[in-house]
Amino acid sequence: MISHTDSSLPAAPAEAARMPIGARRLVLIGGLCIPVGLVAGPYLFGLQLVAVAGAVAVAVALSYRRGPVWFSRWSWLAAAAGALWLIATVGYWLSIMAAVDGTSAPSSLPTVLFYVGLAALGVMAVGTIAGWISRFLADRHAHAPAAGQ
Repeated sequence: MISHTDSSLPAAPAEAARMPIGARRLVLIGGLCIPVGLVAGPYLFGLQLVAVAGAVAVAVALSYRRGPVWFSRWSWLAAAAGALWLIATVGYWLSIMAAVDGTSAPSSLPTVLFYVGLAALGVMAVGTIAGWISRFLADRHAHAPAAGQ
């Protein structure tokens, strides 16, 4: 029987500094979806949406917080903006295809949907960056008393 000493066990602060397992899994799934969507997207529109959904998943995962629940308010913001981006992308594509097929007259709807999607992408990026900053500041405040001793 092998006995474990205290020095062989991982330190609690090092374990707490790691990304939560749920966020790591989301990064893995999103990271796999992005190249699949980019490579196969020119052939099937649905696979273009896979790339967008992968980017949203990565953004949501990177906005995590430390603690028992990793899904922060910034994660909610990134997820909502990502869902809006996905919906705007679908609407944009459908309106463009309807105009190309001649089933509807050209309108300003694709332009509006494009800018809505672009704004949602910007909000998602801001939510992700705000999650990083929030986590950095929380870590900094957590380590400040330890550094002063």
